[in-house]
Amino acid sequence: MTRFSNLIHMPDGTLVESNVRHIEQSDMMKCPHCIMVADHYRDDGTCKCNDPKEVIMKEWGYKWKKGQWR
Repeated sequence: MTRFSNLIHMPDGTLVESNVRHIEQSDMMKCPHCIMVADHYRDDGTCKCNDPKEVIMKEWGYKWKKGQWR
């Protein structure tokens, strides 16, 4: 299990964790690119490499070919 979260630096100097997500490592290994970004994974553990609307993949330089980001 991999834990993803955001750390917020509070005015008093403490760090507060928010937006915590746990993703199974086996689900990340099923991703053709093994992307290590929590938002890349749906709640059911599947990745968004087969979602043509996942614009971040295009921003990262992937190309849409044969029904998948490559």
